[in-house]
Amino acid sequence: MNRDTMSRNRHILVADTTEGSLPTLLEALLAEGRYRVECVGSAADCLARSFSAQAPLDAVIIGMHLPDSSGTTLCASLRNRGLTLPLLLAQRDAGERATIEGLDSGANDIITLPLRAGEAMARLRAQIRAYETSEDAVLQIGPFHFRPARRMLQDGKTGARVRLTEKEAAVLKYLYRAEGPVSRNQLLREVWGYHNGATTHTVETHIYRLRRKIEPDASRIGLLVNEEGGYRLRLGVAPVKRWEPIERPAPVIGRVMAAEMQLLSA
Repeated sequence: MNRDTMSRNRHILVADTTEGSLPTLLEALLAEGRYRVECVGSAADCLARSFSAQAPLDAVIIGMHLPDSSGTTLCASLRNRGLTLPLLLAQRDAGERATIEGLDSGANDIITLPLRAGEAMARLRAQIRAYETSEDAVLQIGPFHFRPARRMLQDGKTGARVRLTEKEAAVLKYLYRAEGPVSRNQLLREVWGYHNGATTHTVETHIYRLRRKIEPDASRIGLLVNEEGGYRLRLGVAPVKRWEPIERPAPVIGRVMAAEMQLLSA
């Protein structure tokens, strides 16, 4: 199975002061073209955004010196409140003790400053891959929180749970990670291990059963759609409301936010 979990655009929250140390990373994230970057300038805004009902996040990157908290304190607060997303803490290379404190606070990894953007991006990708294959993974699909490890969908509003079979969960997970439509033969190959050209209605049967479980109106397909000879998940991500930094934005953060707003309004 294709293990590249970075084919779908990822939504990254960056918590750092406008005079902080992450502008190079912000530029690198934007240049990649596969990240949606949201910036906040305080621990309070980071906490509020991390647990809001807005578009789901894929990872949080935290600077050490926020106006209302240290990065390690914020990491600990996010973990204590139940956040399971990857947390990356950006800190100056202060030696073994600082690294231990950062990891013990709940950070999955440490981005060492001064920043090496390529290494930082690789660490971010690695943490997202690890999370999405972990027992803690919670993926947003329309109104549902999808827990692949538990093979379960839960309605975010009503709390109603939908149980999935092993293959149904595998199909949803593969479609979630895919960029664009996925063909029937690709699903047969990647989920079932069949060779191209196999004659079976397995895919069609599982798509039919999935639709009966996840589509609120069976007569109107809204989440799992047919497209270009294959199937695609319509994730239904809502436009992101901006959280204004406490301090005046630095030029690079302003460019990131302006570019993101232009993308969302397109």
